[in-house]
Amino acid sequence: MECAETAVDTFRRAFGAEALVDVLEEVGDRLVARFYGNMCYTCGAVDYFDDFAGFYSDCAGEEWGVEEYRQNPDGSYTVVFRPRRLIKGKKRHVKIILDGSEFDLVVGE
Repeated sequence: MECAETAVDTFRRAFGAEALVDVLEEVGDRLVARFYGNMCYTCGAVDYFDDFAGFYSDCAGEEWGVEEYRQNPDGSYTVVFRPRRLIKGKKRHVKIILDGSEFDLVVGE
């Protein structure tokens, strides 16, 4: 849990005015976090996930990345992080509203 706390503290110092993060679960080689704040309304929200992965990597001693993320109904994001060596493909949640119709998709690489 030490690396998660360190990454959260570093992230909050860097981005606390626009983005916040809480660790929901940390078990072995899997970390789940909730991101919320003003960043949820920007097109660059995914960049914050990558920045957090970098902060976590600095402490963990190996490179971590985003395995998947999903935007929640309240606008926040739930993001799953894993060591890069274990990530086989990234899953991305995409929500598109076009002419009043909503398309809610999960796209994988």
